[in-house]
Amino acid sequence: MAAKRILLIANPAAGRRQGEQRLAVARTQLEALGHAVTAALTESAGHATRLAKSNAPDFEIVAALGGDGTVNEVANGLMAVELGERPALATLPVGTGNDVALTFGLAHFESAIDALANGGTRTLDVIRVQLMRDGEPVTRHTLLFVAAGFAAEVIRKTGPRVKRLFGRRFSYSVGLFRALASFRAPEFSVKWDGGEKRGRMFQVCAGNTEFGAGGVMRISPGARPDDGLLNISLVGALGRLQIVRRFPSILSGRYVEDERVDYFTGKRLEIDAMPPAEIQADGDIIGTTPAAIELLPGALRLVTPE
Repeated sequence: MAAKRILLIANPAAGRRQGEQRLAVARTQLEALGHAVTAALTESAGHATRLAKSNAPDFEIVAALGGDGTVNEVANGLMAVELGERPALATLPVGTGNDVALTFGLAHFESAIDALANGGTRTLDVIRVQLMRDGEPVTRHTLLFVAAGFAAEVIRKTGPRVKRLFGRRFSYSVGLFRALASFRAPEFSVKWDGGEKRGRMFQVCAGNTEFGAGGVMRISPGARPDDGLLNISLVGALGRLQIVRRFPSILSGRYVEDERVDYFTGKRLEIDAMPPAEIQADGDIIGTTPAAIELLPGALRLVTPE
């Protein structure tokens, strides 16, 4: 087994503040196997992105130890590096949702360490989002999905306290029902490669993988992270009672069969809304509309089990 140069970037607040402890465990195990490991703790939002970007040329693998937010930050740092110099991304799950880890067979911390030490890599498509944040245009990248409308309100209502009380299995469902009380569907204008649609919509989503919300909700049925396509869903303006009645279909992914849902594939999506709608990506609110979403085929390599 060839020794690898690995950078571990850990969120100390992840997993009920277990990040630093888990970082020490991972470093000890990897060094015992002969790998050259450098470890860093994040200090604020966005720090993981800066660490990944500035240190990438010195490592073969950059690993995110934390939840999906930490993975997303590290991925954004790697995407700022030229493709030929871009290290592989790894994930060591310590968060609540851990959707990236769940999607790629890395749900358990120990198995993720084993993959990091002994596994291979697979190529992933990456979603690029150009949007507004604090009145300024910004560009972000995401691995799982991008959604405008109700999905952002669900995240806002699924705060740290809800996650602590209800855990991965139930917290996002609790957030969904809390969000229903205050959400109002905006007037959306959506364009894609081949069409456009206007009107009040509950949610607009572009998915790169099937599941979100801790693996509980099948947001984009049939989506594959390496097929060069986004799975796009446009959900019409449903009432609260209609959402409650359709809750099982939201979990199973059968909601896309509803006549008020348009579901198709594409490579690019433009979204505008009145009033401006918040946009959620991989479990975090990253800004507001207007937004341009584009798929970048094969843009990252992810460490996976052999």
